[in-house]
Amino acid sequence: MSTIDREALDWVVRQLAGALGEDERKALDAWLATDIRHQGAYLRARAINHALDRATVQETLRPQRERLEVEWAGSSWKQAGSRRAFLAYGGAAAGIAALTLAGVLPSLSNKTVLTTAKGEFRKVPLADKSVADINSGSQIEVRLTQQKRQVTLKTGEVWLEVAKDKTKPFVVEAGEVRVRAVGTAFGVRRYSNGAEVLVTEGTVEVWSNEGTAQKRLLTAGERSFVQDRATDIPVTRQPQEVERKLAWREGKLVFNNQTLGEAVADFNRYSQKKIVIVDPQLRSKKLVGQYQIDAPELFARDISTFLDVPIVITTEKILIGEA
Repeated sequence: MSTIDREALDWVVRQLAGALGEDERKALDAWLATDIRHQGAYLRARAINHALDRATVQETLRPQRERLEVEWAGSSWKQAGSRRAFLAYGGAAAGIAALTLAGVLPSLSNKTVLTTAKGEFRKVPLADKSVADINSGSQIEVRLTQQKRQVTLKTGEVWLEVAKDKTKPFVVEAGEVRVRAVGTAFGVRRYSNGAEVLVTEGTVEVWSNEGTAQKRLLTAGERSFVQDRATDIPVTRQPQEVERKLAWREGKLVFNNQTLGEAVADFNRYSQKKIVIVDPQLRSKKLVGQYQIDAPELFARDISTFLDVPIVITTEKILIGEA
């Protein structure tokens, strides 16, 4: 393995451990700008990691995986601790890398469509060095040109870590809602009448393309629901709520005084086995807790114990409050 590949792998591992600090982001940008070979090695490392992520997620429908302390031992990718080889870096992994690079890293003039099925999650490196975390049941279109970078959220939700490039604005379109950012990280979830924006790093500008509301700036820890034809754009500072709503990136659902109805709706975004609240009086009960996204049955059993109500689990549904 070459020194450049080792350095690229080190950067990917550091990014997997959490968002890079300002100094680290500058160091990464400088490293990438030093040599075009650095860019190729970095994209290969991100693509292979993405391929491994997809293989694991699609098998278990679990977006969370242990934080990988990945190493390259000889010619194989292995998981530290268990030392279990996922894929050999020979023909198989090289083929996956080539397909991933061709499929999700668009040229500067092409549009790329990225889609996730229910229960599927994708972490996709973009050609401008930005990263898109795509939630379950979502679709985005990515168009990178010499003048701008544009992501259109057709359905669902996406979290974006945007690479700095002041010469090319980065704009997300969700219906009539627009979000513009440079060198920041934020989530956007589309609804039938607008979009929710959650900022985790830096500053973004939001507005309604068809509304009369003035543009607003959101900083880290702030959130806003922007209507398609907004006459006003409310902004609230709720860093804990922002993190709670984005816990899906770690494969979790976190509830902090959410109602049972809200919790069930969250689970049903991901689970093939639908949860149904049979007794409508239960919908307003408040909950506090944290669950893996792929654990609806455990959630239902806890609800049965906590609220002292019966549940019925079938091959297709989970009924809460069924006599």
